[in-house]
Amino acid sequence: GGKMANVKVMSHHTGGQVRDMEGTTPGELAQQMDLTLSGTVIYVDESEAKASQQLTDGQVVSFQRSKVASGK
Repeated sequence: GGKMANVKVMSHHTGGQVRDMEGTTPGELAQQMDLTLSGTVIYVDESEAKASQQLTDGQVVSFQRSKVASGK
């Protein structure tokens, strides 16, 4: 595990509100939010990222619905 990073988190689950959170990876943040990563795409500073990516202070983490999983 890496060190905790202070990041801003946006999620479609919270209606797009920005939250200040602490965590080491997007996957850990998702757990804190009771967020299932199935059908969710993670972005860190506008770039698609893996749930295991190490975060650093000041990054913006965004959880978006996967377009593919919506069935539309």
